[in-house]
Amino acid sequence: MHPLLSNVRWLGAYLAVWIPVGWVVGTAANVSGRWPTMGTILWTAPLTLLLALLCLAPFYVCPSRPLRSASWSELAFSHVVPAVGISGGLMLIGRVVAYFLSASYPAMSEYLGSATPVVQAMFSMVYLLSVALHYVALEMKSSEVSEVLAREAQLRALKAQVNPHFLFNSLNSISALTAVDAGQAREMCIRLADFLRTSLRLGERTSIPFGEEMDLTRMYLDVEKVRFGGKLRVSLAVDEACNSVEVPPLLIQPLVENAVKHGVAMMANGGEIRIEARLERETMRVRVANPYDPESPSTGRNGIGLRNIRARLESRFGYAASMEIQAREDWYEVTVTMPAGAKQ
Repeated sequence: MHPLLSNVRWLGAYLAVWIPVGWVVGTAANVSGRWPTMGTILWTAPLTLLLALLCLAPFYVCPSRPLRSASWSELAFSHVVPAVGISGGLMLIGRVVAYFLSASYPAMSEYLGSATPVVQAMFSMVYLLSVALHYVALEMKSSEVSEVLAREAQLRALKAQVNPHFLFNSLNSISALTAVDAGQAREMCIRLADFLRTSLRLGERTSIPFGEEMDLTRMYLDVEKVRFGGKLRVSLAVDEACNSVEVPPLLIQPLVENAVKHGVAMMANGGEIRIEARLERETMRVRVANPYDPESPSTGRNGIGLRNIRARLESRFGYAASMEIQAREDWYEVTVTMPAGAKQ
């Protein structure tokens, strides 16, 4: 069934658009045939209504005759021939309507012949215009689908970078621990396996509740706490309302990983990572802050983790999301802002 026929409001709006079309056709008939005004309205209204319904037919025909692959002969047979047939059929119906109206308006039948060529040509052109509009709608839909597929492919590629990036860092940590504390290295391997299992499961989804993202982040921190012990401290300040907000998976964990690698790991006494999340109307702000050594040569922080997050935010939310980075005195902060109401 045509979408317009399944929605009363859409069908009403569609028919309302045909009112000026009927007025133009009626005016042409009135001028060509010198018909009385009321007779013209009574004759034009049913024919315009039939034409409006017949102009829904290209919805079914156009997809089977795409412009880029169909030949000119196929297009002519599929659209021009029906246009001529429809206009001719409508004029036959018009003669029947004029016959019944001739009792009240004798001039209708007398001057119908002079108005026929003009009105029939207009019916054909209106039908072909509807065909053209259907092709425009198909092209727009095809463009939107292509854009969505391109975005999804980009998101999959970006998400695929996250796990290997973290895995390389973790394996280096485990390698360092094996020479110092084999028990801790084994514990870190177990926690790492749990984390990767969960991250792979969540990474297959387009979006997850922020609460699940934070659970994944805590699992990551459990892995790193095996390595750093008391040197790694965490402060959480997350609004309860944030837990149900849909966010791209593996979004916060890379920020925390960045804070561990370039912050806590570079400090002799370690440090505290602060994770804050709050809702501001329809926007959620997530801030990850950590101490860092300004003199450290590794604080440039333009690595794959932050680039990945920025690219994923832009691909998913466009200009509605942002990521701000601030380095002040001995603290480094990354603030992510994104829509809180959009289900992705």
